[in-house]
Amino acid sequence: MTTSSPWPPTDPEQRHRLLADLARAHFVEGVSKVALGKKSNLSRFQVAALLQEAQDTGMVRIEIALPPEDSDATLARAVGVQRLVTVGTSQWNAERDALARAVARDIMQVLRNEDVLGISWSRTLQLAVQHLPALPHNDVIQLAGALSTEEDGEREAPRLLANLHSRTAWPLWAPLVVEQAESLKKSVEIEVTLRRASSLDVAVLAVGRWAPDSSTVWSRVSEDAARAAQRAGAVAEISGHLLDAHGRELDTPVAGMIVAAGVEQLRAARRKIAVASGADRAPAVLAAVRGGLVDHLVCDAELRDELRVLLDQPAPPGTP
Repeated sequence: MTTSSPWPPTDPEQRHRLLADLARAHFVEGVSKVALGKKSNLSRFQVAALLQEAQDTGMVRIEIALPPEDSDATLARAVGVQRLVTVGTSQWNAERDALARAVARDIMQVLRNEDVLGISWSRTLQLAVQHLPALPHNDVIQLAGALSTEEDGEREAPRLLANLHSRTAWPLWAPLVVEQAESLKKSVEIEVTLRRASSLDVAVLAVGRWAPDSSTVWSRVSEDAARAAQRAGAVAEISGHLLDAHGRELDTPVAGMIVAAGVEQLRAARRKIAVASGADRAPAVLAAVRGGLVDHLVCDAELRDELRVLLDQPAPPGTP
């Protein structure tokens, strides 16, 4: 937008895009008019008028009409997943809570009574749990130990299932990364929880990139171990497990430091819901898909756009 361009725009195509962005953020993701005004350099009253315009013109009905090039269904087929949900737009990137709400909605769309639900640990998934309703007919399992971050300060590591009401809850009373993890996993409390992960119906996972600034696990292991895993081909991290570009689990020193359900347990779930954000995680997401760990993907617009770019490039040699 140049300084001479009117704002809100009067050009039909630009105005249509603005209306779609505002409507999607407000009606689907629950972003307030005040927050939208700050993001779009509009007053709250202008936002309200534009949202009303979107309704009056028929753009907002039961669902929001978006240009066909934004079809998540088309991209889902290309990626190789059953469902892809984009949160936010190229103009306004998704906030973590919006991603978490989308994950919670997707869980409730696929979860059936009597299903066993497993949830891994990440900041986004911790928020997603808070948006879940009571689950009186479901057992819920924590699939990976927790990690405290700088946001927690000196507080104890967050408890993933502390405020979730379910038929039964099986927390994992351990950190995700610890020396001699195999010995810790033999303790009764942890062993029972991890064994129950073999009965998963729905697994909810976060996909990370194996790189210094993109993985919370990287900083918890020695630099030598982290670099060795990278040299071995690690590009993705899911529940602490490292995958190469083909989606194959790697046997590296990091594997012996992780307290989490195994890759085979995760892969055996009837439905695997994964969340990721940021363009740099696109190779990791494709690796997770190739490894059979993603059926449904919740992502932001940056990641969606980068997936499109990567799909136009040749797959790594040896990819099925």
